Amino acid sequence: MKFRRPNKPTDLTERTKIVYMWMDGMTCRSISRTTANMSTTVRMTTLIALLMVRKCVGSTVDSNAGLSHQTDVLMTAPMYHSGVVVERWTDQVGEVVSQVVEQRLAGCHLVLVDTTTQSLMFSTMIRQLAADGTSVVVMDAWRLFSQPQLAQNHGTMDHLLQAVWGDSMLTCHALIFLLDNINGKLAFRFLEWCELWRRPEVRVVVVGGTEGVEDVLLHHSLRNTIHTLYLTFHHLTFHSGQGPSPNTRLKKGSTMRALMEDNRQLLVYRRCLYCNGGKAQVRLLYRGDITSKIQRGINFFPEQMDNFMGQTFRVVVMPYPVVIEYEKGKEPGTPVAPQDSFTTRMLETIAKQLNFKYELREPLDREWGSAVGDGNWTGIVGTLQHQQADFSLDLTLTESRSRVMDYSRVYYQDPMIIVSPKPTPLPRHLALTRPFEGELWLVVTVCTFVLGIILWLLQKMWSWVSGDRGASLVSTLFDSWGMLLMKPITEIPTNTNGRVLVGWWLLTCVIITTAYRSSFIAHLSVQSKYPPINNFQDLLNRDGWSWGSKALEGTTYVYFNQSSDPDIQKIFKKIEIYPMEDGLKRVLAGGFSLIVVKMYAKVHAGEIFFDQYGNSPYQLARTEYPIFGGNVWGFRQGAPFTSQISKMKLRLIEAGLLNLWLDDIIKTKNELRNSERDKDELPLNT
Repeated sequence: MKFRRPNKPTDLTERTKIVYMWMDGMTCRSISRTTANMSTTVRMTTLIALLMVRKCVGSTVDSNAGLSHQTDVLMTAPMYHSGVVVERWTDQVGEVVSQVVEQRLAGCHLVLVDTTTQSLMFSTMIRQLAADGTSVVVMDAWRLFSQPQLAQNHGTMDHLLQAVWGDSMLTCHALIFLLDNINGKLAFRFLEWCELWRRPEVRVVVVGGTEGVEDVLLHHSLRNTIHTLYLTFHHLTFHSGQGPSPNTRLKKGSTMRALMEDNRQLLVYRRCLYCNGGKAQVRLLYRGDITSKIQRGINFFPEQMDNFMGQTFRVVVMPYPVVIEYEKGKEPGTPVAPQDSFTTRMLETIAKQLNFKYELREPLDREWGSAVGDGNWTGIVGTLQHQQADFSLDLTLTESRSRVMDYSRVYYQDPMIIVSPKPTPLPRHLALTRPFEGELWLVVTVCTFVLGIILWLLQKMWSWVSGDRGASLVSTLFDSWGMLLMKPITEIPTNTNGRVLVGWWLLTCVIITTAYRSSFIAHLSVQSKYPPINNFQDLLNRDGWSWGSKALEGTTYVYFNQSSDPDIQKIFKKIEIYPMEDGLKRVLAGGFSLIVVKMYAKVHAGEIFFDQYGNSPYQLARTEYPIFGGNVWGFRQGAPFTSQISKMKLRLIEAGLLNLWLDDIIKTKNELRNSERDKDELPLNT
């Protein structure tokens, strides 16, 4: 009869040793032999440890803090092992992932996502990253979507999204997926849930099997992601019950040796967004041995946004004088032919540099874009919002528009201004009163009458005292006016007070008349004009004056309709709508001002009403109203090419080409207008 080992209780130190040995990758049988404990005791100890150490979705793993509990969505490490072969492979896979993180993802906000169940490999990857001192957020996708109550708890979902994307100030984000063929759809569901398509700069690393590489890398959920890697190993296993058998008989045979040789191969694929004639393509980036370190010279995330390989972009446009001009199509939504204009020169230059083509179309409703109340937009903004175009050439930026589209840097400011007739000369017969303002004339008139009355009272009181004949009120009033007009006084007062008063008044009259004469001569020499209209307040203060504008749409309408400024509200209530030409003609008729954007004023006034000497009958107000954030190019949200095109635009701005092109286009249009007008004015030879 075989000797039975006596029962021996394990103390805390021995149980801790068992757990550490299991975490180092040893099997329960190996631990039992090493520690001289029963295999049942070892399994129970590790099981109890797993139940106590529960890793949660959204927990941060590092070498110091371990796993922190944050939500009720739990995930646990595998409960069984399949032998030394599986454990060795999981360690090697974990080392490869750790090398990729160390070489190319150092300093990034890492998120490790598991789509498997009971995965030994996932636990090994966590342990390897933690051992290297790497901080990583752990997400368990299958537990996340298996609990419907989470989707109803918006606070928890927002917390999880915050854990995925981290601080908004971070410049590098990376997602690492452990993917298997059984639960592969969970990864794509997770990517749609966290809206990866809005963040093209996020780097994605997928660890999976050899089957379905193209299906994964070309999946719709990765449509905007610039950098995507797929690390695959032959016969890669994910679950504790899969993979090469640990049977010792198989190890001794040639089949096992051949399997081990094949399993050493590491293949790294990348997704190239525009390599296949402008379309996405899967390319083999690296082939190596899993047992050796990855070469440091390999760039796993090469820059691929400097050449779009002839990709054709859909561009949505609306006409805007000088800025964007084209030949309209027969129907809305059909391609249009671009003409020489400000933004088409920019587009052509950038397209040649980045090697892409473009197709211009108008929005179906031919509008710039306004909110319709249900979260949707019309016009250009709506086209970009619903991903029906790649970008637009010219669009005014507002805070509400920026929530449904991306945009480039502001490259041009086009404020609102007031166009009024040039101030006309004042009537010459009013030159007599123009030297003094109305308030000064009132003061002089009142002072003259008051002086006459005071002088009469002094004379009257002196006559009562001395018995002399006093002066009449009429005579003293005439004397005060006579002194103002530099006429001699008829009766000099006999009392001292009267003489002092008359003397001071004579001195005052000399000052007043001298100032009046000099100002009067100046007004006769240079004829005065009506004051110009420079702001909205001047419009409101001008009696009998009216104003108008071309049809208000887009941001212009929002500015006037939703402004809290009382002056702008008064302007909006009385504004009249005119076509541009009719509005300018109405300005020439007098008593009317036109409120337009500055570019419209320059171009239309120059084309129609400038004479051959460059003179214009219009006055542009000095005050400009920047009613919006400026002119930008709009992009559909998450477009991977937004950053690169914006960089090219910035180079054009810094080179000074935009101002040069704008002035050149306006000059060319004016010269063409002048030549056409000269042809019309040539006399007919008979």
